[in-house]
Amino acid sequence: QSVTTSLKHGLSPTSSPIFAGLGLLLCGPFGKPHEGREMAKAAELILEKPGMRSRATYTIFITQCFCYHWVSPLQDTVVPLLKGYQAGLEIGDNTDKACWCLYGRSYILYFVGRGLDSIQKELEATIRVLTQLKQDDVKLQIIILLTTVKKLRGIDAEAGDKILDSMLATAASTGDVNLSAYANSMNLEVFVFFQQWKEAIELVEKAGDVRLFIVSTYTATRYTLLEALTHLKAAQLASGWKKRQ
Repeated sequence: QSVTTSLKHGLSPTSSPIFAGLGLLLCGPFGKPHEGREMAKAAELILEKPGMRSRATYTIFITQCFCYHWVSPLQDTVVPLLKGYQAGLEIGDNTDKACWCLYGRSYILYFVGRGLDSIQKELEATIRVLTQLKQDDVKLQIIILLTTVKKLRGIDAEAGDKILDSMLATAASTGDVNLSAYANSMNLEVFVFFQQWKEAIELVEKAGDVRLFIVSTYTATRYTLLEALTHLKAAQLASGWKKRQ
């Protein structure tokens, strides 16, 4: 309806995130990624018109984190998200949206296979920036990723377990399903990497459908792959146990 209103009565600065939001819905819930990409492109074309840049950061966050990864290389979103962060700081009243771009970029750097040592250094720098900007909610998401990276590198693994457990407890007490989804997703990353299949199976069974709370993100796609691998391993283990009986 908002898209129809924009087309009927003329475009405004709010039109670009509206078009991008429709792209998000088409890519994820409706399963039409190519149509969603066209909406994302339309949103970015709106930004090129005079007087339409005030919602640029939010629009970039939506298109790059929720739309383009369905049909384009994930690596292609890294630079635009950095530009979105920079644009948000320049605009001045978009600090929170700018930091969303920063955290989206951080997760993508991990998913595209950037070296863990390099990612750790960047995440530590990012946390300092977020602390300075007083973006505590976003900082929690980065702490989850940093903790995961350090666990994969064998650094402070026990402390990392406590941090992620604390995150899940906080999410449960506050009803923050997004925080819980990211903590569970990254926990599964670690379990699968180290072939801790018992823990992975328990997580998948206990966590429920994590994708509902991180819809259209690449994190949800990644979780689907790891969840499928976990179920496959569970079936193999069950089959092996039956053969031994």
